[in-house]
Amino acid sequence: MFSTINKTFSAYMAKPFMFMWGSFVYLFMFVIFLLTAFGLALLYFMLASALSYNISMELTIEALPNLLVATIIPVLFFYLIGGLNAALIKTYYNAMNGTKTSLLDFYHYALSKAPVMFGILLMRDLISLLLIGPVAAIYFLYLSQYAYMDVILFVFALFIIFIIHLLATPAIISAALGASSFDAFRTAFLTIKTKHVYFVAMFILFAMVWLFNFVPLINIFTIFFLYPVIYSALIIFVIEERRA
Repeated sequence: MFSTINKTFSAYMAKPFMFMWGSFVYLFMFVIFLLTAFGLALLYFMLASALSYNISMELTIEALPNLLVATIIPVLFFYLIGGLNAALIKTYYNAMNGTKTSLLDFYHYALSKAPVMFGILLMRDLISLLLIGPVAAIYFLYLSQYAYMDVILFVFALFIIFIIHLLATPAIISAALGASSFDAFRTAFLTIKTKHVYFVAMFILFAMVWLFNFVPLINIFTIFFLYPVIYSALIIFVIEERRA
């Protein structure tokens, strides 16, 4: 594990701008897509207001267009973000090989990989929901009045999300680098099977760095230095398994 991190650190120090460029373009495209989603929602509300249409989220036939818009826009945003994640992985991978990725290449790659990434991410989140949902329902129906049950539910949900994300990450990386959905899940299985201890340790480190991305001021350091190095090390773990 440490040799892998040292390898990615050396690659980063050789050409740091290539890695920082990937993080910058991801953030730039993320903001663009987020503003586009808000813009579409605002446009719909403006049209509805101009037509004197009642904007309501009640489960009625009259409110069906509102419900459709409230569903389609977040799903479209989620769809595009999956593609951005694939483009970021590809950019880090190219950076390790000394290959540049232009803004246009990043954008095109994100759109081309969005479908397969959307399928994997949707499956990942649905499995998490299926595992957490029944337990959450039991809590709200029968156990909410007991002390500390909310803490137990939170810990359980966090544990499930961590495990599912851990299992899905090799598939996401493999698919982002060109594998089909079947090969991506096969790579995920083999990665966990052969490198389980090291990969879990690597993923825990990655998760910690990912959380620091949301801490003001510190995130400038993590987004443009720690995150590219650790994410690239995670990519190498998966790539080595694909080549084996």
